[in-house]
Amino acid sequence: MDGELNITLVDENWTLPNVSREYTTRRGNITYVGFYLHQPSVAAIFIVSYLLIFLVCMVGNGVVCFIVLRSKNMRTVTNLFILNLAVSDLLVGIFCMPTTLLDNIITG
Repeated sequence: MDGELNITLVDENWTLPNVSREYTTRRGNITYVGFYLHQPSVAAIFIVSYLLIFLVCMVGNGVVCFIVLRSKNMRTVTNLFILNLAVSDLLVGIFCMPTTLLDNIITG
């Protein structure tokens, strides 16, 4: 018998034919969706548009940060608040935009 388990169990949800270190599969209402939900042209449009928005975000907020930090007379309370907003927008652009792009391309 060599330690193998030869069981054939048929249920309405499970099928275990000759189980010997094999994975079992569930029958029922499982829908397998493809990895990418969009056509390559739509995915390319997503990538290009997100890349443009990312570049505008980085350049615009980087310029704001540079100007406020570079000149002494720009360090007012209002401008420091704007600097804080620009830094937070940079962080959103760095951390959230790539994950949102992947989420939109893969899961739609």
